[in-house]
Amino acid sequence: MTTIKAKILILFTFIILLPSCGNDKSDTKIKTNNVEEVSKTPSKKKKDQTKKNTIVKVDATINGEKIIIDQIIDPKLNHVVVLANEGIRFDYKDMNKQSVFVNLFDQKIYQNTPNTFTQQIAALPREEQVPLKVKGSKLSILSTDKDGLPLSHSELFEGDVVLLEFTDNKISIRFKGKGFPVGSNNKKNKLFPMQGTIVLENYNIYDGRF
Repeated sequence: MTTIKAKILILFTFIILLPSCGNDKSDTKIKTNNVEEVSKTPSKKKKDQTKKNTIVKVDATINGEKIIIDQIIDPKLNHVVVLANEGIRFDYKDMNKQSVFVNLFDQKIYQNTPNTFTQQIAALPREEQVPLKVKGSKLSILSTDKDGLPLSHSELFEGDVVLLEFTDNKISIRFKGKGFPVGSNNKKNKLFPMQGTIVLENYNIYDGRF
């Protein structure tokens, strides 16, 4: 069991650097203060179900550029939302090679929504990013031209990421702040406006919780 835990922790830690055990009691969503939550333990049915076509919608404005992703992702591409004990992450790419990457780290991420993340991982000193010890988020978007060639790759540096909805079938996120070009030095001197929404529906999961 120790080996399995270590492997999952290493996997989740590694993903943070990219540019981008609960009891099996409940398999249903619960409500607290009229806010819907995801059960700490997804149902057995959800784990065993056939992979689905995931709907990915991104509506963003980054440095004055409008970016739209509205795609049904073929399950054969094996895109999933990874559930870890203290966070979730996903990385989706559309048919034109545009992509959206989100990593949310919070010990209470399964407890309630909305959930606001004000600390952007990119703004932390590198030695504090891994292992991450504070509530934080990482959000990046890659835009391409009609031929699939990269136009811009931007990551949020300061501002808010709000997890608006998190259920068995839908994840909804709003973000607003300032971003920087991924791979650039002197990030603080190259900031630009970055805001938008991200919605996943009918998503598949990889459950790495223990």
